[in-house]
Amino acid sequence: MSDSIAITSGKGGVGKTTFAVNLCIAFKKISKEVFLLDTDLGMANSHVLLGDNPTYTLADVLSGSKSVSEVIYKNKYGVNLISGGTASNNVLNIENKSRYSILNGIENHLLNFNSLKLIVDIAAGADDNALIFSMACDRVVVVIVGEPTSFIDSYALIKALFAKSSFKNYCIAVNQVDDDKHGKDLFKKFQSITSKFLDVNLYYVGSIKNSKKVSKSIIDREPITISEPKSEISQNFLKIAKNITETPTNEWGGLTFLSQKKRA
Repeated sequence: MSDSIAITSGKGGVGKTTFAVNLCIAFKKISKEVFLLDTDLGMANSHVLLGDNPTYTLADVLSGSKSVSEVIYKNKYGVNLISGGTASNNVLNIENKSRYSILNGIENHLLNFNSLKLIVDIAAGADDNALIFSMACDRVVVVIVGEPTSFIDSYALIKALFAKSSFKNYCIAVNQVDDDKHGKDLFKKFQSITSKFLDVNLYYVGSIKNSKKVSKSIIDREPITISEPKSEISQNFLKIAKNITETPTNEWGGLTFLSQKKRA
C-alpha cells in the first residue's frame, strides 16, 4: 500500500533529518520502494547524511530546467532521493504555484509504482512551506526531545497544522532519550499539555536513544541503520516504521502527494 509520511519538528536541532534518513533505511526492509523527499528547500542536508551528492535537485525543477523525474537519484542503499538543493533566495522563497508544481510532478512520477513509502523531510517550524508539504502527506510524524523549547514549538506546529487542515492524528517520536521508559514519559508529558488545548490524537510511535554512535554515523555520512543494522537503535527505527503504518491517516481536501492513487 502506498503511503506518504511527513517528518517534522517544531524546532531545529532535534535530529529530525537524521531520524528521517534512518527511517527510510528501516522502511526499505518492509517496503519495495522508498522515496525520500527533502523539502527543507535551500537548506537540504539529507543527501549529506546519506553520503550522496546528487547532480540535480528541486532547485532545477523550480528553475524549469529539469522535471521531477529527472532529479530523482537512487542511491546505493536503494532509497530514491529527491534533494531540496542548497541555499538560494529563489528556492527559499517559493510561491504556492511552485509548491503545487512540485506536488504534481512527484505525484505523476509516483503513479508508476504500485506500492511505495514516500518519506518527506519537512523544514523545522511552522512556516508556509512546512505546513503545505505536511498537509500533503497521509501521516505527520513530529520529532520531539526532552526540552521545554521542543515541547512549546512542537505544540505550536501541531496547533498551526490543525488550524489549517483539521488534521486530528499525529505520530510522536521522541529522540535523544536515555531509554524507552524515558521516551514514553516525555510523550505522556507532551500529550498532557497538548490535549488540554487541542482536540487532536497523539500516537507514541517510539524513541531513539542518545548515542555517540549516532553522532559518529553523521560524521561518517553513513546511517547507523546501515553501519550497525542489528544494533538496538537500528531495531528501534524498524519498530517505529512499523508503528507509524499502524496509526490512522488524515484526510485532506486539498492537493496531496498521492491523491490520484487514493482516487483510484
